[in-house]
Order: sequence, then C-alpha cells, then structure tokens
Amino acid sequence: MTLESPLQMQQSFHDALMGHPLIRELWNHFPENMFLVRVEEDGHFTVEAANPAQVDTIGRECLGQPLPAFLPAATAESIYARYRECVARNKPMRYQEHAAFFDEHGNEQYGYWLTLIVPLHNADDDPQRVTHLFGISQDVTELHQARDELERHNQVLEARVEQRTAELQHANRELRLLNGQLEEMATRDFLTGCYNRRHIETLGQREIERAWRYGTSLSVLMIDLDAFKQINDTQGHGAGDVALKRVAASLQSALRTNDLLGRFGGDEFLILLPESSNEDARATAERLQQQTLELTAISISVGIATLRRDDSLESLAARADQQLLAAKREYHRKVSG
Repeated sequence: MTLESPLQMQQSFHDALMGHPLIRELWNHFPENMFLVRVEEDGHFTVEAANPAQVDTIGRECLGQPLPAFLPAATAESIYARYRECVARNKPMRYQEHAAFFDEHGNEQYGYWLTLIVPLHNADDDPQRVTHLFGISQDVTELHQARDELERHNQVLEARVEQRTAELQHANRELRLLNGQLEEMATRDFLTGCYNRRHIETLGQREIERAWRYGTSLSVLMIDLDAFKQINDTQGHGAGDVALKRVAASLQSALRTNDLLGRFGGDEFLILLPESSNEDARATAERLQQQTLELTAISISVGIATLRRDDSLESLAARADQQLLAAKREYHRKVSG
C-alpha cells in the first residue's frame, strides 16, 4: 500500500472541497481559524489542513508539520494535552486557551482563543479510533485586552476609592477631634481646666431636674480662696493663676466621679454633689478644706446649700453663696482676732 505524502493529503483535501462549492466558500472565507489535525499512531499530531484565516494567524506554512515546528514548545505541549484529552474522551471539547506562536519573522506572539475541537473517525478497520481532530478557533485577544484594561481601570478606581475613603475617614477623625476640642473649649475654663460658669450652670439645672425626677437629694458647695487677693497683691497675678490651678486640681482629685466642679468666677468654684444630703455635703466640704490645705498650703472657705422643692439653680447657688459669705466673715474674724 502506498502512503500519501502530506502534500498529497493536503491536495486530496482541497480536491474534496473543490467538489463542494459551498463548503469551499465557507473554508476559504470563514473569518475564524479552521484546521484539521491528523492523529498519528505514535501519539503526535500533524496539521493536515488549515483555512486561510489560520495560515494568516500563524503567518507561515504549517501543513504537514507537527505543532512544535511553528509553536513554542510550552504552547505546543499545552495544545497536545487538549488534543489527547479529546481523543481519549472521543467527544467534542470547547475551551479557552492562551497560546503563543511564531510569526513569519520568528518573533513570539501571544493571543487568546475560544476553541472547539471535534474528534473524527476515518478508519475502516476501527471505526471507533479517532483519526483526525477538526477545530475552529475564535480570536478573542482584543476582548481579553479590553477586559484586562477594564480590570486595570477598575483597580485604579478601587484604589482611588480606597484612598478617598481613607482620606474621608481621616478627615472625619480630625473633624471629630476638632469638634471635641471645640466642645472642650466651649465648656472648660481655660485656666483651671474645670467647667466654665456657663456649662456648670447647664449641668446644674440638669442635675436639679434629675433629682426632682428620681426623688434624690442634691447639694452644692460654693468655694473661694481665703487669701486670693493678698496673693495677687503681693505676688502678682501670675502667682494668683498658679494658686487657682493648684486649688482646682486639689478639689477635682478629692471629688467622686459623678461630682461636678466648675469655676463660677474669679476665685469662686461651684461644686454639684448629686445624691448628697446636707450632712454628706458638710463631710465633703471638710475633706476638701483639709486636702486643699495639705496639698497647696492654701485655705478655702465653703458655703453649703441643699436642694429644696421650689429651688432653681440660681436660688440654690445664692443660698450657698450666702453661706460662703458667712464662712468668709468667720475666717477674717479668726485671722484678725
């Protein structure tokens, strides 16, 4: 038996096409790659036919050649693996591949294809043996490039969004911090750090309403420094400021967490004592006087008032202030006596 050469087989194939004008037109003008691969008995594959689109893609003659003759080894082996799987399964296979090939100048090119391969049988002695693979490959390289570009664009956008989100979060943190600082400035006395008069009055009215609502007691202490004028007159206002800060710190350290300390004006401080009876307030006042004297060497006078049913903060503070005046008169009597 005389075996046909690859050229003779190619000619036979084209002769078959020539006998079918419509098939010939389809083969010659189909825009996607079409090819026929012969399955060799040694397990290799040889291109037996390729339409013009396939030849243009490869850019060189490929008929009668094994794949490694015009494809890089890694690509050829990857394609061979698909071919072997199709032969073994004896069923059509559809897949996407990323392949490289050599152009007519020998330069390596890359692309993406959607490929369909169909097993064919042309053996009279064994009808089940796959003798050929017919394939159609659609070049989707531009689609992949567009998708990759879109992915890169999305990554850039996501990075920008992430950066912008981080910037906004940072700005929000800065804004919250600034708002906290502004609130602190609006409610705190700049010199002593305790509440200013406006805020201690607001807190005082709130505590009065709370005491009425829950039926609890509330007392206030009105405090001033006994020798504050003398400190200012003999040591200067700077020394007076230091004395105020030291006394405020001493008072704050001796109070409970729910007690509220505010600078009422000049050297006067107002302390709100929630859930404290008049007796509790007197014990607190004595403790504050003793601790302040020990820590600062400065004596303080204290006026005490306990909430009545008809009280406002103004009337409650006024009674404490009257008690403070009485305590100051007693202090001056002792000093002068």
